[in-house]
Amino acid sequence: MHVEVKVTAGPAKGQTFAFHKPDCFLFGRAADARISLTRDPYVSRQHFLLEISPPECRVTDLDSKNGVFVNGIRYGGRRPPDPDVIQAPDGAKEAHLKNGDELAVGDTMMTIFIKMNARCSECGKKMPDDKKGPICRACREKQQQSSQRSVHCAYCDRDVTDEVGARGHDGTGEYVCDLCQTRDANNPMDLLKNLLRDAAVPKDFPDMPTFRGYRIENELGRGGMSVVYKALEEETGRIVAIKTMRPQVAVNEENIRIFRREIKITRQLRHKNIVEIFKYGKSKGVFFFVLELVDGMDLDVFIKSKGGRIEIEEAAPIMLDILEGLAYAHRVKIKMKFVSGREKRFTGIVHRDIKPQNILLARNENGWTPKIVDFGLSKSFESAGLTNMTVAGQVAGTPIYWPREQITHYKYLNPATDVFSIAAVFYEMLTGSYVREGFREMFAQCQNNDRFPGIADFMRIISENPPVPLCERQKNIPEAVAAVIDRALKEAEVPPDEAEMRSALVKLRYPDAGIFRDELAKAFKKAGLNG
Repeated sequence: MHVEVKVTAGPAKGQTFAFHKPDCFLFGRAADARISLTRDPYVSRQHFLLEISPPECRVTDLDSKNGVFVNGIRYGGRRPPDPDVIQAPDGAKEAHLKNGDELAVGDTMMTIFIKMNARCSECGKKMPDDKKGPICRACREKQQQSSQRSVHCAYCDRDVTDEVGARGHDGTGEYVCDLCQTRDANNPMDLLKNLLRDAAVPKDFPDMPTFRGYRIENELGRGGMSVVYKALEEETGRIVAIKTMRPQVAVNEENIRIFRREIKITRQLRHKNIVEIFKYGKSKGVFFFVLELVDGMDLDVFIKSKGGRIEIEEAAPIMLDILEGLAYAHRVKIKMKFVSGREKRFTGIVHRDIKPQNILLARNENGWTPKIVDFGLSKSFESAGLTNMTVAGQVAGTPIYWPREQITHYKYLNPATDVFSIAAVFYEMLTGSYVREGFREMFAQCQNNDRFPGIADFMRIISENPPVPLCERQKNIPEAVAAVIDRALKEAEVPPDEAEMRSALVKLRYPDAGIFRDELAKAFKKAGLNG
């Protein structure tokens, strides 16, 4: 399945953009917009954002002056509409798009095409893209009833065809209904015990590890899609952490195959400052990860325990150790093997979701050893189509720590992007503040409106609020240290082309965590600090 954006009128007429994986599409006058119309006075700098998670697609007006028209109805727009203009009700700024919907801004018009992978709803056989189905010719001869397969909850077996949405009807997806998800969220320990029992026989993929033989001790914490438990591995006596992640979309065999391939890459990481993944698996729509258990706390808790910020003398060695682990990941030689037997080798893995909660601090006799956790998990979940970024609250990552290009060039992963994110974490360690203004107000506004922030909300804050120089927040930081961190936080409207974007970022900030670490170590030494 994929989403196509075809420009049918205006300066960019004739251009077509195809999206097979989650991505963002910025339209406006900005240099890093996918369609950049620098001379169109009707177009705002950041005009609208398409959030695409095939087959879902959502458009959000980014507080533009003139709004965006969807099938003739205007969404958003600061300027009052003309008398003959139909405005979206209740001040709506966003709309979920369907196949054939038309967008218009000024002279530019584009059409959205949503193309599903046609499969027979009876036998699951692939059909040509131009066949609408729902069943192949052989099955049609036997049965000509259903227009789409019915979907049942993997837990309660209730028919959830209406609830599952478009992607649930593509193939043989596995889905857990809203009622069961709410119930399990209230009783996560019971859920895990049942899943461990049910996971004893890996039916879908025999080579995926099983999880029998673990004794669950207690819950360690939870996030948006995940819960982490402390457990005893009975065979070895090793204490481990078990993390469960539940996708909010239907899961089919292709999702699992892609996810397994991504995790096999991540499991190759072996470093003292990176949490190791021992095993992984899946049962009834829930994915498991058996991880190295870190005896300590995460960096967010540590910062709070210090009154909201850490003195630079204590922070310096922690910062350098974190960068050592990240530098290893950015430069490690990785081997990926395909089903065909073909092997591909490449250099480096990008984390993509660096935040204080993903940096654990292990106690040792000299203080703390930082360990980066969840390396590549959000990327792996997203690459496999297990998240839906068009649903608010399901952003794969934490945009508080993102540079601008992580939205405008969403699918392009780059070590320099991780450099910005870890620098934003260091900034918070040393100052107790986010690197940008506006986030707290945006969170409060979303809470008042009883909704989760989406990528478009973060795009507004990021585009309007450049990083505040470190010394403006914390005047006692040595100038040499502040200069290194400020450089790591540089951002710009980089070109849409991937190669040009990577080249621009290398010149803008440090190209990877290794060079960032070297420069920071020099700055600490110059300031008389023992890093």
